[in-house]
Amino acid sequence: MSQKPSGKGAAAREKNPLALPEGINKRCDLPPEAYWHTDRVNTPFAARPGYNTSCEEIKVGVNQFRIENVTSRDVYQYDVALVPEPQSGIVYKKAWETKAVQGKLAQQKMPWLYDGRKLAWSANNVTGFKVEVDLGADEGRPGRKNNTFSFELKQTCKVRMEALGAYLGKQMGWDNTVLECVSFLDHALRQGPSERMRLIKRTLFNEYSQTKRLNSTTEAIKGIYSAIRLNESIKSGFKGLGVNVDVSNQTFWVGQKFEQLARNFLSCMNRKWENLDYESLRKALQPVKIVGNGGVATYGMSEAFKNLRRLQNIRFEVKHRGSTQGPKEYKVRRIAFDPKYGEEGANARAVKFDKTMPDGSKKTYTVAQYYLEQYKAKIQHWYLPLIETTKAGFFPMEVCEVHRFNPYPFKLDPNQTQEMIKFAVQRPPQRKAEIMEMVKNLEWDKDRYLAHFGIKINPNMPMVAAKLIPNPQVQFGNRSTDPKMTGRWDLRGMKFVAANKQELRSWAFVIVDNSVDKPTAANFAKVFKATYIGHGGKVGKDAMIIDPPRGMGHDAVIEGAYNQCGNENKAIPQIIFFILRDKTSWVYDRMKKNADCRWACLSQMLQAQHVRKAQGQYCSNVCMKVNAKLGGQTARIAHKGPNGASAFFKVPTMMIGVDVSHGNTGAGSASTAAMCVSMDKDAAVYDAAVQTNGWGVEVLQPANMHSMLGPLAVKWRQNNKVAPQHVFYIRDGVSEGQFAHVMEFEVEEMKKVFKEHIGSVPKITVIIATKRHHIRFFPERGDKNGNCLPGTLVEREVTHPFHYDFYLCSHVAIQGTARPVHYNVLHDECGLKPDELQRILYHQCYQYCRSTTPVSLHPAVYYAHLAGARARHHENMATSEQVPQSSKYLVLKRPGPMAKHDASTTSSHGDTQPAPLMAIGHGGSARPAAVVTFKNTMWWV
Repeated sequence: MSQKPSGKGAAAREKNPLALPEGINKRCDLPPEAYWHTDRVNTPFAARPGYNTSCEEIKVGVNQFRIENVTSRDVYQYDVALVPEPQSGIVYKKAWETKAVQGKLAQQKMPWLYDGRKLAWSANNVTGFKVEVDLGADEGRPGRKNNTFSFELKQTCKVRMEALGAYLGKQMGWDNTVLECVSFLDHALRQGPSERMRLIKRTLFNEYSQTKRLNSTTEAIKGIYSAIRLNESIKSGFKGLGVNVDVSNQTFWVGQKFEQLARNFLSCMNRKWENLDYESLRKALQPVKIVGNGGVATYGMSEAFKNLRRLQNIRFEVKHRGSTQGPKEYKVRRIAFDPKYGEEGANARAVKFDKTMPDGSKKTYTVAQYYLEQYKAKIQHWYLPLIETTKAGFFPMEVCEVHRFNPYPFKLDPNQTQEMIKFAVQRPPQRKAEIMEMVKNLEWDKDRYLAHFGIKINPNMPMVAAKLIPNPQVQFGNRSTDPKMTGRWDLRGMKFVAANKQELRSWAFVIVDNSVDKPTAANFAKVFKATYIGHGGKVGKDAMIIDPPRGMGHDAVIEGAYNQCGNENKAIPQIIFFILRDKTSWVYDRMKKNADCRWACLSQMLQAQHVRKAQGQYCSNVCMKVNAKLGGQTARIAHKGPNGASAFFKVPTMMIGVDVSHGNTGAGSASTAAMCVSMDKDAAVYDAAVQTNGWGVEVLQPANMHSMLGPLAVKWRQNNKVAPQHVFYIRDGVSEGQFAHVMEFEVEEMKKVFKEHIGSVPKITVIIATKRHHIRFFPERGDKNGNCLPGTLVEREVTHPFHYDFYLCSHVAIQGTARPVHYNVLHDECGLKPDELQRILYHQCYQYCRSTTPVSLHPAVYYAHLAGARARHHENMATSEQVPQSSKYLVLKRPGPMAKHDASTTSSHGDTQPAPLMAIGHGGSARPAAVVTFKNTMWWV
């Protein structure tokens, strides 16, 4: 029994049990127990039961470079403090770099490491020191009150390096002494390169980094990703430490004058704002008059101004003050606006402030007047809105220069995405060469900090042992096929293993927004019908072709088509195809939401360009999706045992995939949970449940576990005539920092649900599947592009020293370098041998219903991802309340793949819960039978 937590950290966790431990270094790849509170029970994570022994051994290169030597002597850790506490973290770095502090540090003979904030390390054993610093003095502006601080360096602990070896050798558990060792090594690794290059989180950039313009406002830059990792190599006689080095492609604002950035930004947002001259820009940004209900007029933001206000947190320099002071950096808080400034807005001639003169009197200036008097600078474009900074007041746009390496925080639009993919995609030989060049640029052999602390890194890419799991045969209705190592098969001549349950008699093709003419739609319907019948589909009647009047709203189009199809065929429509003009996402989203939530009508969206061509391969691909939606099954893994036996399981087994997705920051969307549960003995057919899951919450909420899993578990028992004995619970998108939360909260609730709804608790194995990592493989023997063959399994070198994890490449990468899935087995009650579990996870990737290749991620979580994305359209809000189209891609993107521990585990809105998703058939328009049918299909594929 665990003891009651005590101390400050424990008190905080009693209030928020999902809080992370203090002192976590987010730039390290830490093992999951680093986030497990030491005042709770022992860590619950499963130990590795062994290795795969049955498959062919192969060799792959890995981009994790071995650390061959680490200092065994103690290192001292120091706290850095400033009094008064500064508002901005960058003040700490500036204080550290002052002559006063550097002079004190230089009195000690050995070098210092500094994290840029509140921690420092050295082999120097001193108690510390205090010194007064004046930041302005080093910048040529001494004596300013808000620039003077008391700097204190204080020794806090001795870093015992032998603790790290003891943990890796499983001679001691994880504790703070091990964390201190890893943090020290991480900063020792970064100190030298960060003095030559710009460090942003885990990635290094310099002025010579490869760059590509995505448009006039954004650019992509290749950086050097590097991170310390603890690993399994200790079992092969190495140190159990490595450095993961990879290419990191990130997006930034293009460096330019702020006024030009503003013009370019608006040009990208809407064609009507393209290439505005300054007078047109002035008019677009002017406040607009708004007359209220009482007839009182005020001024509000124009549409263009609202878009421009998204330019926040951008760092810029001002260069009007002369070379004696040099450029000074500020951060944009917002573009200034206040109704009190009237129709001209908050410009340089309207905004006023009081300045204290040398004699103590006050003098009022406009911003324009102040620049003219103080700097002899006449503001040319005075009519543009001012930039308001976090602490330094207002600046005219024309004196502000946006420098490079300002991270671009928004989701990329389709054009930017296309350009980014062209820039980022690299086949394995090219990526490997670039990684090796980056290793050379890190200059480990010349790094004085690494040399001083006795840290030696081998710059050669290691070749490690891997396994190749044999591929399965894929069973169709009329025969099976062996993809061998190609990872591909052909649908020509193949019949689906299970056709649609009911003959297709009430269905239609609808032409949306005059996307194609009626003969084109009729021809596609004819080709599709023949293709579907060729694959074994059951079709009893031709589809209707519906061409709504031009200008009809999309909701009316769906309603009319539904009623016309139903009345003509005297039956509830089984599925309706909608032919769309292009890939405009909001049209797709709106029509899916209406068909799902209002009518409980299965739908299939088609692109006009493909309908015009009516090619057989496209029709076959659509047939796979349609057949799954109509209750059929594309294919399964061929059975080797007696008829009726499962291809995978010896006891009744349920596969569960769960994914929690988060609305982009700024979009006002709740988190959405999706759960997909296999319904057959082969884990090929799935049902799904979806629901909102708080605000920014990664852990599946208890209420959702009950409402989603309960009915699905009951249905599973009804379908299989027995309760499950084994359950594999596969979670997507969970970081190491949340592994413990999955174990402590989700698994315990799951057991309660099984007990309550089916009367027994099965054995449960919990697996986390993630692609959010920078590990890449470069095989000795690969496919034609140099990627790993499907079935490549890596259990050594890059895995945890003793936890149960492995990397699996199950797919063929179409372009670029394949990213393997990292599977972490957190809890293992089912107890399958590693060979068997790995085979199941790999072979089931061949059963994904809408592909003729194995997929990269297990279908349970792949389907959960699809269902969650579809459910986001079911949010209970009008389209008018969602993100405006002019700002569709200007919602802040979620943290990137390496910002792993920023996702919340508790609601960011406190106790306030988001509204539930709209129910299928919401509003009463749908027939009850249609709702039942809809819920019993794979509607999300």
